[in-house]
Amino acid sequence: MKRYFVSALIVLLSALLAFPQQDAVLQALKDFDHGSQKMEQANRLMSIYHQAQLTDELIKFNASVPADSLQQQVWYWTGEFFYDQAQYKQAISYGEKALPLCHDDEMKANCLNLLSLACFRMGNYEKAAHYALECYKLDEKQGDPDLMSSSLNTIAGIYLGANQPQEAEKYILKAIDMAGKANNLARQAVLHGTASEVYHAMLNDDKALYHINTACRLEQQLGREDKLMVRLTQKASVLNGLQRYQEAEQVLKPVIPALRRLGDIHSLGIACNKMGMALFSQKREQEAVNYFREAAGIFVKTGDLGNELHARRGLYESLWHSNPDSAKLELDRFDFLKDSLYSHASAQSLARFNAELENDWLKQENAAQRSRTTYIIIGAVLMAILIAACVWWWMRRRARMREEALQAIIDELTKTPHDTIAAPESQDEFSQNDRDFLSQIVSFVKDNMQNGVTVESLADKMCITRGHLNRRVKNITGTTTQQYITRIRLEHARLLLQQDASLPITEVAMQCGFDDASSFTRVFKRTFGATPSQHRGTKN
Repeated sequence: MKRYFVSALIVLLSALLAFPQQDAVLQALKDFDHGSQKMEQANRLMSIYHQAQLTDELIKFNASVPADSLQQQVWYWTGEFFYDQAQYKQAISYGEKALPLCHDDEMKANCLNLLSLACFRMGNYEKAAHYALECYKLDEKQGDPDLMSSSLNTIAGIYLGANQPQEAEKYILKAIDMAGKANNLARQAVLHGTASEVYHAMLNDDKALYHINTACRLEQQLGREDKLMVRLTQKASVLNGLQRYQEAEQVLKPVIPALRRLGDIHSLGIACNKMGMALFSQKREQEAVNYFREAAGIFVKTGDLGNELHARRGLYESLWHSNPDSAKLELDRFDFLKDSLYSHASAQSLARFNAELENDWLKQENAAQRSRTTYIIIGAVLMAILIAACVWWWMRRRARMREEALQAIIDELTKTPHDTIAAPESQDEFSQNDRDFLSQIVSFVKDNMQNGVTVESLADKMCITRGHLNRRVKNITGTTTQQYITRIRLEHARLLLQQDASLPITEVAMQCGFDDASSFTRVFKRTFGATPSQHRGTKN
């Protein structure tokens, strides 16, 4: 009981420390909405958000920023602030204000992603699925496998939260495949963690254990302590499913104090739920009650109905023999939450979103199939299946080899002075002409990075038309010319961050051709799963 009160006190103190910051934000927002000095209040808000470590560099607005863009930026970052503070209702409110003012696909996708996650935390799976699907369509339009994998992970999480793990499985497996193509280890760690939860919900804990062990190994490789604690919490859940309760308890013992130290209150609540389950299963009900109560208190404060549901169930089961009256109250709350979270109407809505997305994929597959029909020899069904399987395996293997070869060329070229550029001879996936062609592109981008590189200027330099340039780059790399240029700039940014720890983020952005630190940070975070400052402190 003493440990419970200490834990509750820590949570309360964390909340109290956040109040002054929230009060300052609310006052500045009031002044921004109703006052005449909007520019001054916007910069005041961005200063608070920078202090809260939402942005790597202080974002400052000037008189040239249009009024609607100013409002959009203020409302979007306010939504991010409240989401970071686990105030999901406020995050949704400001995200929905910002969404209609987003004029480019990248900013709109960021806003949709914020809304999807916040709605998911509030247990509104229908709206979360709607926003996640719109975000995925924008990412698909850009053709970026890394961003698509992020959106698919969100969709998988929504179906998992709605108790439809069989639907979640296909999305998370597709996301893992896409993240492998993008070679983003941070994203892969998150996806394997989600896959573990999906298979755990499907009662396939052997597969769940494989995925969570993979996720933990990746987090250790990346040196991300905060994320590793989250993965270990997921591992404890799998161990509970395998009835290895003592192992789960041992995993969680160092995790719970670490999460308190790191200030990750939401993950702390989940870890307390898992510890409660491990103790309850060892017939240590009174100890379990303390952890379940702490978890319930956290989720009531944050409005996370889904995880509160698990805490209430743990409480009524743990109290059933020692305190039946209290157990009955917890059971009533559990039934209320269960009815609120998942209704027949929301089930129908999720099925509609699922059918819409599957229909889009089916159209894409049919279009690809029509282009191959003239080459398919009609034969026995068994032979057709065998041929299709061989073709699928070969195409997947070739795509991965091409991606690895392309990454190796970019790594080599971005680390080599342009006057000694030579594509690595070991990359047999590309011809010598292809390597020379990519070398010229990288050299030109590096020489003109700070002044800005356009597809038109690159085509002029290469003495070819823009259409011919786009076709050849697409044929070699599988990406558009603009995406390839952006990738070179981002790889150069990673190199600068690793080489000089004192170089300001703003300077890195300027050297790599980005107009401001804000847009650079958003693109960098969506690509690599971490902000430039976080990446600088990551082991490679």
